[in-house]
Amino acid sequence: MEISDNGDKLVKKAIVLAAGEGTRLSPITKAIPKEIIRVGKNPAIEHVLKVLKAGGIEDVLLIVGRKKHALIDYLGSGERLGLKIYYRMQEEPKGTAHAVSLGEDFIEDDEDFAIMYGDNYFTPYETMKDIVEFHKEKGGQGTLVLHPVDDPTRFGVVDIDENNEIHGMIEKPTLEEAQPYKHNDHWLNIAGLMIVNSQIFSYIDKTEPGKKGEIWLTDSIEMMREDRNRFYGYKFEGKRFDIGTFESLREADELELERKEENDL
Repeated sequence: MEISDNGDKLVKKAIVLAAGEGTRLSPITKAIPKEIIRVGKNPAIEHVLKVLKAGGIEDVLLIVGRKKHALIDYLGSGERLGLKIYYRMQEEPKGTAHAVSLGEDFIEDDEDFAIMYGDNYFTPYETMKDIVEFHKEKGGQGTLVLHPVDDPTRFGVVDIDENNEIHGMIEKPTLEEAQPYKHNDHWLNIAGLMIVNSQIFSYIDKTEPGKKGEIWLTDSIEMMREDRNRFYGYKFEGKRFDIGTFESLREADELELERKEENDL
């Protein structure tokens, strides 16, 4: 089904995925949610929310898992951050697409909204304004924020043309599976941030479980794209870390402390 372009619709809502257990950061995450581990002077989730707010987001639905009470206690209603924050529980780890589907009644029909992973560190925050503007200009049904990586096996990666239109994607491939998606000497990974139209929910409903028996958002997006819905890739040139490992957490922490020191000068 081909969809008309999205015109000048505003992007005012976001779904943030924060249900993961953070097993790669154990034993820290046995005590606290990974989203409130400090990056610089603030918890990781606060950086996520500041990115979204910088792009004009006003309402955020946080999808949480069990043992996330400290995260909810820290954020509360969101008033302190100038946002309205709501919560929904993913009772079992059924995948990223399933987590997004829990927010279907939070999003209006034919509404474009942001999706961001709760363990992402992005800088500068203001890039979100450019992402929203890019999405409006392209007029597609989705914009995926892309970032170059040397190891594609931890991420979803895409095939993209010179007009930044996406022509294929795969979630956490083996090195052999990833070869057709290689661009020059690297891969473009889906950097845990995107804008999509609410049509995505109907495709999530049709998505079969994939690797590890979970329902992957990448598979739902690919199904939607194959149904003549156009998706574009915004190539992010700033700094981005998935803080799900100790190494990336350390790198993000060092970068944030350096950035704060420069801003304080």
